[in-house]
Amino acid sequence: MDKNTIDSNKRDSVRKNYDLIAEQYGEDFGTYIEDLDIYEEFEKHLLDNAKILDLGAGTGRTYSYFNAKGYQYIGLDFSKEMKNIAYIIHGEFPYIIDDMVNAKRHFTNDSLDAVFAVYSLFHLPNDNIKKLFSDVYDILKINGIFLFTYQIGQGEEMADEPYLKEKGKNVLYMSYQSNEDIKNLLNQFYFEEIFRKEKVETSDMAINTNEITTAFVLAKKIK
Repeated sequence: MDKNTIDSNKRDSVRKNYDLIAEQYGEDFGTYIEDLDIYEEFEKHLLDNAKILDLGAGTGRTYSYFNAKGYQYIGLDFSKEMKNIAYIIHGEFPYIIDDMVNAKRHFTNDSLDAVFAVYSLFHLPNDNIKKLFSDVYDILKINGIFLFTYQIGQGEEMADEPYLKEKGKNVLYMSYQSNEDIKNLLNQFYFEEIFRKEKVETSDMAINTNEITTAFVLAKKIK
């Protein structure tokens, strides 16, 4: 099996998982804003009427926050069931069904003010992370901002999905990056880190059964 097929299988595991849990996820998180301080920090750097792309839009909670504040929001997710639930909860809004690794297909260079990717990049195979950073760099305007999360560590695993209980053992692909890896990517693509926060995930519904640190990074495209 070649590498592209392996990576495709990893991504397929994520899409299938979120299709299965979309209804329950919508009930729990359809309008609930977790990590509100991160949203507020992101918003400090937005222009009025900024055009925002959300990579991993899910059931639309980010839309509910930014739309209410007058921003131009575009969601992107490859789970059709997540989109269906988002429309039930919020009504229709701009929402692209595709894998985030294909985001550049839908936008021209220098066309977005901000990219928001919270709790989504850690489902990308490590080899896809560099391409995603490159694509985000291309589609952002100069001084555009990129908010993303990653889980600090090394390697990859098939993690448990708590929403699927016993049927959810080892079904969800996860990847981990070191702080140094992320720092190198930011430097390579001319991003300047302007905010950072780390928190330890300990919730019973966290994907990882072990305590793991999630890093939030807000970066600006500087050239």
